[in-house]
Amino acid sequence: MKNKIQNVVIAVSFLAVLLFLSVSGIILPDNEISYSERRKLATFPQFSAEKLWKKDPGGKGYFDAVEEYLLDQFPARDAFRTLNVSARKYAFIQKDINGIYTVGNRIFKMDYVLNEQAVERSADVYLKVIDKYFSENSANIYYTIVPDKNYYSAKANGYLSLDYDKMFGIMEEKLAGYSFIDIRNLLSEEDYYRTDLHWEQQKITDVANALLEAMGEAGNVNIADYEEKRFEGFEGAYYGQAALPIEPDDIVYLTNDMLENCKIFDYETGKYVSMYAEEKLGGVDSYDVYLHGAKSLITIENPGEGSGKELVIFRDSFGSSLAPLLTGEYSKITLVDIRYINSNILGRLLKVSDNCDVLFMYNTGTLNTLGQGSIS
Repeated sequence: MKNKIQNVVIAVSFLAVLLFLSVSGIILPDNEISYSERRKLATFPQFSAEKLWKKDPGGKGYFDAVEEYLLDQFPARDAFRTLNVSARKYAFIQKDINGIYTVGNRIFKMDYVLNEQAVERSADVYLKVIDKYFSENSANIYYTIVPDKNYYSAKANGYLSLDYDKMFGIMEEKLAGYSFIDIRNLLSEEDYYRTDLHWEQQKITDVANALLEAMGEAGNVNIADYEEKRFEGFEGAYYGQAALPIEPDDIVYLTNDMLENCKIFDYETGKYVSMYAEEKLGGVDSYDVYLHGAKSLITIENPGEGSGKELVIFRDSFGSSLAPLLTGEYSKITLVDIRYINSNILGRLLKVSDNCDVLFMYNTGTLNTLGQGSIS
């Protein structure tokens, strides 16, 4: 009798949970975006008789689309994801969950397959850019490599990582005629956001000074010369992937009168913009506060620096937070991301003076894929 009552209670409880979730799914409005996963969520597919039998080019049928919608709009989805990951991590002692691992309260994403051909092609892209745009002037060419967080953590904690020595060796061999600025010893895992892949702007003034000094500039970047503005609750790129109860970061961005007086032109919109896109804070990616996120071509003019010196930076998103710190030494800085711009368009827009400084700086993860870029 006792077992029968227990079985009834379990069955009723299970049905009640199913009913509650079903009703909640119907009553609650659909979410358009998952901020934790940084993507748009599926919407209910429009019905037609044709879609029942015909699949889209990706091989997805109507009921596949319905299933995707139900999974994306499942009530308390993030809470169940956290429960699942927590069980796998703490109960079953998995070292990583889908390539995501934590060390203390810091989140990392494993990247350990070195694509040597891609790295070689990345160096070749650099050489093509130099030959195409700087062969006829006396530009000073430099390059640096931004290590990812795994450089400082993975091996020490028993996780797989890239063969960084081989990657750096390939780049140095291919770019032997140009000046390499090594910044590895200036960084540690504490200089990066706990929940994101990027470095924190207020912690890289020593990197900015090292780059400036290597390019023959004064390197007088001092944190005391800036006002810190802070945004609390930054959930970085790894935060949603980890699905763990880890405290979000704070974003600090540095400003002063010089930076606020700079003129920043966005070639994608054809408009002047602010140095920091404060409207991006609290959005899908708050790191886009730095120079408005991914941009193919943007210029910073500093009217208070009268030397006429110019710097061209070929960069990924790490350069967005670094560039403002370099502004005091140059009248004009041009930032180019060669992943997002056609070479013919860049040739029409990139106008630089003789004897300008040119800095290539991409992070190790980007170099593993940069060879697929559009510059040819």
